Amino acid sequence: MSTRVFEPPRPPRRWGLWIVSALAVAAVLAGVTTRIVDTAGRCGEGVRQAAGGECVGVTDGAYAFENMHGLSGKIRAENDDVAKSGQPSVAIAYLEAMAGGSADRGPEATRQAVSGAYLAQRALNAERSTLPKIRLLLANTGRGDRHWRQVVDQLVAMKDREHLVAVAGFGQSNERTAAAVKRLRAAGLPMVGATVAADGLSSDTAGFYRVSFPNRDQTAAAAGYLKEQQRRHPGYRVQVIRDGNEQDDYNTSLYEDFSTAARRAGLDVDDEVVPFRSGEGEEATAGNALSLVADKVCDDPEPPDVVYFAGRGRELRRFIEAAGEGGRHCRTTVLSGSSALGVYFDTGGDGHRAELALLAKRWKYSQLTVYYTAFTHPEISKEVYGGTRTGPFADFERAFGEEVGGPVAALASGQAMLGHDATYTIGKAARNAVGVYGTRRVTAGMVLAMLEQTNGRSRVRGISGHIAFDPDTGEPVDRPLALVELRRPTDTGEAGDIYRFVTALRTGR
Repeated sequence: MSTRVFEPPRPPRRWGLWIVSALAVAAVLAGVTTRIVDTAGRCGEGVRQAAGGECVGVTDGAYAFENMHGLSGKIRAENDDVAKSGQPSVAIAYLEAMAGGSADRGPEATRQAVSGAYLAQRALNAERSTLPKIRLLLANTGRGDRHWRQVVDQLVAMKDREHLVAVAGFGQSNERTAAAVKRLRAAGLPMVGATVAADGLSSDTAGFYRVSFPNRDQTAAAAGYLKEQQRRHPGYRVQVIRDGNEQDDYNTSLYEDFSTAARRAGLDVDDEVVPFRSGEGEEATAGNALSLVADKVCDDPEPPDVVYFAGRGRELRRFIEAAGEGGRHCRTTVLSGSSALGVYFDTGGDGHRAELALLAKRWKYSQLTVYYTAFTHPEISKEVYGGTRTGPFADFERAFGEEVGGPVAALASGQAMLGHDATYTIGKAARNAVGVYGTRRVTAGMVLAMLEQTNGRSRVRGISGHIAFDPDTGEPVDRPLALVELRRPTDTGEAGDIYRFVTALRTGR
């Protein structure tokens, strides 16, 4: 990709255009931030303005997507250094809805994941006497991944022209992500997912790998944990709350997988399933439905010891708020999947303090305990590598503080760790290809072959643990999930230390 800075062309001397320019200048002087978009709809090189005004496409950091300001400049500078070095390089694209806003994935989680990808690029390029060097590209599919098709087509076109060897990221499990994965697989571009959980992304056809755990692994671990509770506490009651929105692959597979895992584990689950239905066009009614769900669970004369919440974090938050409505107590435990992070969807900054303060108040009243199966946690890294001094997390934590900034406590969400490991694993595969194939010109096909062999003694030392893939499915093997308690925010509406590690969970793989 060209590294020149995009400069909008000087308009011809026409009075109509001169007036428009004067008005734009006046708007800026009045304190209004104006994004420069030329008449062809370009926001920058490789990035175009889509319907609704959002800028989507692929950039080397020259254009800063919303929520990526500052970070994009660092990525651009690293890419420039690679170009100036004159050494052989390959490109890795990080694909996601860069401004957040997809279902229950907020802008904070997205920025953390991309921050991890940038730190992986830095770490790979800092290794002496190693080739190829890594260029990192940011690919924005837009809110709700609505523009996935045009962005994926851009990436496919860059495979040869920009030496694009793989795609990382894939922040949200939805139909559009599944379609993007299918298109990239057909084009011969290998992928490593960072934070996606839906089962349907895996295939017998090689091409898609992930450092996150699919729902079937999460539910197997959850069912095993709950079965152990029933062994220790006779009469321990488990009930299921289910989102019946069949258009959402995540919650559909979460419910089906948990039902299967419960039967295999011999887990005793209540026959009555408490249903509700979410949907992009039904946010208001979903809140009503979850109020009824809370009535059924919390007002039960003998409430369940635990409810398994087969739904997204956005709806889980509404359930928590409904459980504490009117000062009601609801002394039960909720266990859910990795999407529980969405409880804090789009809640960063001062503008959301009032919302978090209300959540804190309701949560405090309800006395709910909320657990979820997390892809990873800093404590998992310490457990895998035998402490803080022998593992890579300490250096990663230090680099995050120095290079990215922001609260280091945010690393407990695991998003930056996963963004790093997805990108780093691709980089390592590219490095291995140089030795195996005896060439400095690494291709996507070579990287795919190396990813297929990332297992056994050829695993990658990731921040979240050893990275190894099942050669038949591309799913992660030989490392644990984390059981994490999701804590309520402070009474003043700040999300402080909200991710408490409980224990490591094994998936059986």
